[in-house]
Amino acid sequence: MIELKGKTPHIAVIGDLMIDHYLWGVCERISPEAPVQIVSIEKETSVLGGAGNVIHNLIALGAKIDVFSVLGDDENAEALKSLLHRLDISTKHIGIQAQRLTSKKSRIISSGQQILRYDKETTESIDIEQESQLIAQFTQNISLYDVVICI
Repeated sequence: MIELKGKTPHIAVIGDLMIDHYLWGVCERISPEAPVQIVSIEKETSVLGGAGNVIHNLIALGAKIDVFSVLGDDENAEALKSLLHRLDISTKHIGIQAQRLTSKKSRIISSGQQILRYDKETTESIDIEQESQLIAQFTQNISLYDVVICI
């Protein structure tokens, strides 16, 4: 448990949220169509990635967290917010930008070895409207935080 001046720290995390998605399986043959492995998927997991990884670690240390970010208006955003809610993290400071993809980085793992990663994401900056809203929300709440982490 981390403490700051004898109390649980209230930390603002500002940064890119994403889903780290893992497909776990075994490879026992090669494709007849191309010289590539065929992986039989046995398990699938999704965890918070990017700034979400930092949030998860801070929660494990006992901190209170608010997160400031922007997601797309898509299925991955809903899945990501669900992962945050499981950690009892509010999504009130997370903006939604239409036409933006919420980042999801998928990895295929076979025999303990990552053999492929594929990403579904938008690499452009958030739009000026979302940026302005994020700054306004943060500015209104800055006095609440003991620490601010920008990722």
